[in-house]
Amino acid sequence: MKRKFAVICLLLTTLTVLVNDAEARRSGSPRREAIDMVVIHSTGGPTCDAKTGKPVWIGAGTLDDNMRKIEANSNLGIHYMIDRDGSLRASVAEEQMVHHVYHYSGRSIAIELINDGDGIDPFPDAQLASLVTLLNDIKQRRGIKRDGIKRHSDLDHGRMTCDNTQRRKIDPGAAFPYKAILDQVFPSKKWASLQSDL
Repeated sequence: MKRKFAVICLLLTTLTVLVNDAEARRSGSPRREAIDMVVIHSTGGPTCDAKTGKPVWIGAGTLDDNMRKIEANSNLGIHYMIDRDGSLRASVAEEQMVHHVYHYSGRSIAIELINDGDGIDPFPDAQLASLVTLLNDIKQRRGIKRDGIKRHSDLDHGRMTCDNTQRRKIDPGAAFPYKAILDQVFPSKKWASLQSDL
C-alpha cells in the first residue's frame, strides 16, 4: 500500500511540474527594458550530443513539435513561430520577456522560423511573406528601426562547449534573405514614392 501511494505521489508531482513548466512558457518575466529589437531564429542548428559529447546538427522539426518543446522548457521561450506554409503561432505575449538570446532578451521580441538553419534549407515564399507581415506590424506598433531587426547569429557569438572552434548559434543561416526582408519592411523613400505613383 505504501509503495502504491508513493508511486501515485510521484506521478502527481511529475504531472504538476510538467504542467507548470508548460504554463510558464506561455508567460514570461515582466519586462524591465523597452522593446527596440526583433531577433529572428531558425528552429534547426548545431548542438552538442549528450551521449557522444560531439557536435551534431538538429533539423528544423515541425511547428507543433517545436512549440511543445519550447513551451515545456522552463528556461527558454519565444513570442512567435512561423511554419513553412506561412502559418503563424503566438506563444508568450510581447509585453513579457522570454530567454531566447544572451544579453538581449529583455529588449527584444523572438521570432522562430521552421528551417534547418544550415544555409541550404530554403525559406519558402509563404513563410517569408508571413514574416514580412509580422515585422511590419511590430515595426508600426513598437517603432522598431531597420537596425533593430537582427539575426540570432548577429548577437550570439558564443562557442559550442563540445567544440570551441564552432559557433553555438548561426541561425537563421546563410539561406535566409536578410537584406531582402529588411528592404521589404523598410523600403527606401525612392521605392516607396514609385509605389505610391502606381
